[in-house]
Amino acid sequence: MQIQNYVRSYVSSVIARDQAKFEKSPAVKKAAKKEAQAALTDDVVAQIKEHAKKDAQVNVYMQKDYIKMINSYKQQRVSPDRQEAISRATLAMNSAPRGRGGADLLSMLLGEYSMKAWMGGLVETAEIYAPNGEMIAGYNSSGGWTEISTEAEYQFLHQADQIYSDAFKEARAEINAASKSPVPEPAGEAAFDTRV
Repeated sequence: MQIQNYVRSYVSSVIARDQAKFEKSPAVKKAAKKEAQAALTDDVVAQIKEHAKKDAQVNVYMQKDYIKMINSYKQQRVSPDRQEAISRATLAMNSAPRGRGGADLLSMLLGEYSMKAWMGGLVETAEIYAPNGEMIAGYNSSGGWTEISTEAEYQFLHQADQIYSDAFKEARAEINAASKSPVPEPAGEAAFDTRV
């Protein structure tokens, strides 16, 4: 009975992983949107708006400082721990026995992450999955590791960039309005009539 429960659980997790991989299930999308909104704290929103205003002053959209700040924050608060998962996957792949004749499938858990790898063939490949089933990294022996963005990362960047865009447009409108308004006369000076 326990074996049947284990098999059902494993099959369910594979189905969930594949669904997340290929179509981003509604549950994954909903959780990602919630995670992205939670990461956009008042402090982060204020930083985003400040960068937008600074960039509007020089009329350059999304300068390197903003991109660096938002990517760093995304990696700290939203991104999965790819480096740890990649390190574990690489270790497992390097120590995996290679069969004769075709590629061998290596499928295992890496802590809370999981992986599938095809070893021993002409080109070795691997995929790493987050606990929710999303693929977060892929490997190809001729190209190395490639990070794959999660839905939460996409949602976070989309929402952050929308906040930035609105703040940038507002700041540019203020700057343009200020440059078109007439310069008022200094107070206390009378206008002189220079006609003769």
